[in-house]
Amino acid sequence: MDIYHLDNYHILLLQTLLVHLIRGKTKHCARNSDSLYYISINTGMSIATAYRKALDLMNLGLVERVSKGHYIITVKGILVLIMMYLGNGSISKEVFELAVDKLREDWDLSEFDRNEVINYLKLLYKGLNKLDLSSIITNIDSLGKSVYYILPEGINNGRHSIIYSIAEYLGTTVDEVRSAERIIAKALIDYLPSIRLSDGCRAIVLLTGDQSVRSTLTILAIKCRIRGYSLNSDCPVALSLIHKACHDQ
Repeated sequence: MDIYHLDNYHILLLQTLLVHLIRGKTKHCARNSDSLYYISINTGMSIATAYRKALDLMNLGLVERVSKGHYIITVKGILVLIMMYLGNGSISKEVFELAVDKLREDWDLSEFDRNEVINYLKLLYKGLNKLDLSSIITNIDSLGKSVYYILPEGINNGRHSIIYSIAEYLGTTVDEVRSAERIIAKALIDYLPSIRLSDGCRAIVLLTGDQSVRSTLTILAIKCRIRGYSLNSDCPVALSLIHKACHDQ
């Protein structure tokens, strides 16, 4: 089974687990899981159907059993609901916004507002749909892993900015990519090895150009103590510290 074959019962179960988790309506255990018996009573789904559908969702990694009869939605399950909304609107806007807010919490994105997160998720949706969404989405459980699916090949060729390259690859506008720039930068720093500079900043640095003749150090993404997250920074202080760090090594 894949996510394209989820039926209305699967989706109802995912939504119910999410809503109860966010709103704290149940207190069955420390992890605020929900019982299938409780779900059955409140949704009209038979308990036998609830167990069968929960098993399907467990096999896909979308829910997790935390104790006998008690389940919790996973990050992958939340992401599936988000992609369903962005794809065909098969879940309500209210559930979508709850899912986005829970993902902000799980992916440590509280410093970014909801619109920034949604803009990033729209880019991710475009990236996943260039590939096989049904087999890929269940591999994504972190922000760092998600960024891989919006990146084109050859981002370190030095010909274009990463913002332009992503826009071209996804078939979207530069402005749409810029609207999610800070989150893309954070995702890259989570995903790729970074350098911690002496002033406390962290940066991902690439060698660009013809390395057999002359190469250039390029900042792919940076977390600056003053300016925050950004892509393709040309900050002279950061570049100077990177050159010094490379020379000292």
